[in-house]
Amino acid sequence: MLNGWHLWLTSLTWDEVATLLLGMSLLDGPRYCVATAFTCIYDWVFGIWRSLFSKQPEAEFSHCPSVCVMVVGLNEASGLGATIESIIGTYPRLEVVVVDDGSDDNMAEVGRAYAGQHPGIVKVLSRPWRGGKSSALNIAATHTSAEIVICVDADSHLASDAIWEIVQPFRDANVGAVSATVSVRNCFTNFVTWFQGLEYLQSIFVGRLVAARLNVLPIASGALAGFRRELLVRLGGWDVGPGEDLDMTVRIRRLGYRVTFAQYAFCHTEAPTTWKALLKQRRRWEGDGPVRHFARKHVDMAKPWHRDFRLSNMFMFLDGITFNLLCGYGMVIWSVMMLLHPDMRPHPYAWMTFYIVSVIAEVIALGPLMYYSRNRKHDAIVALAFPLMPAYRMLLLGVRIFSNTAEILWRKSFTEPHVPPHVRAVTWRW
Repeated sequence: MLNGWHLWLTSLTWDEVATLLLGMSLLDGPRYCVATAFTCIYDWVFGIWRSLFSKQPEAEFSHCPSVCVMVVGLNEASGLGATIESIIGTYPRLEVVVVDDGSDDNMAEVGRAYAGQHPGIVKVLSRPWRGGKSSALNIAATHTSAEIVICVDADSHLASDAIWEIVQPFRDANVGAVSATVSVRNCFTNFVTWFQGLEYLQSIFVGRLVAARLNVLPIASGALAGFRRELLVRLGGWDVGPGEDLDMTVRIRRLGYRVTFAQYAFCHTEAPTTWKALLKQRRRWEGDGPVRHFARKHVDMAKPWHRDFRLSNMFMFLDGITFNLLCGYGMVIWSVMMLLHPDMRPHPYAWMTFYIVSVIAEVIALGPLMYYSRNRKHDAIVALAFPLMPAYRMLLLGVRIFSNTAEILWRKSFTEPHVPPHVRAVTWRW
């Protein structure tokens, strides 16, 4: 087989080689390979430079502004207690505001029990009807005067130093928001969560570090992120509708503030455990992003004549449109080209080459992951899923294509049941 594969490779013309390479460049794996390797080398070289020529660095946790952690949720009684316990006592100037967004369970009662145990620190707000996450966040933000607001999902658990890690970048007055690392707590439950565990490590832990280094980070994740409260007030809070974390991050960038990444600010969340739940989640996520927010709501930030135009925002826009939208349709075109090509249709060696190169890219991308990792033993076990990651990425690419197409043709995000009907009715004001 190897001899036959070698003979087939050597028989390819330059246009056939280019066709193969084009398809591989459209996948997430090879892109992560190049981007993460570059970032790793950059940080290594810059670290040496700082050690030789920079001034004495500040203490690791020298910045200590007042912080409000906002925990909003719907029917999250089962996990709320653990979330609050992971927050309390981890930071000195701290308050916690819990918003029960019209739950049917006893979420409010669980929150009030902790409020009784920690008076003056934990505050619980409850409303009898569901208003959606954006509305709940806006309510929480009006009940605090803290300098920094940190949003946490009600099913996420924070590492003991997560808040400290998030607030340190705010020493820079030009930083408006800080994203954090979200990891999969149940990554060893089954293959579904295992793949997600490695995906999160690559796309969030390392991928967002790359985006932050290039100043094109488009999102401070709703699972864990910090914001300057003064900017939230200035912007009038979160807009209604899905994708509120992406939308708020982009709006902060449009004001001229930087969005950076606190790589070692960890929160651990439960990932979907079935393929059905995973595909449903990703269909919603993908539809909220490149089309709804980049191609529609914030498309003007890529126009050089617009008052909010900034070169970094244009690159962020192009990054979001290219890799989250155009690459998907490019893969469709590439697949058709492969099927129509007389020497590759459907040649087993062509697909074998495609798979092998994709796996090699995944392996190379693991190097930077291990370089930055603080728990190499755990992450190395998660990384063992790499041989099947190309197939997993192709599955998610299919979901991305489907979701983007549905959003373009039918504006599915505006009928998303995740958002309450009375909220959906006003989401097209812009």
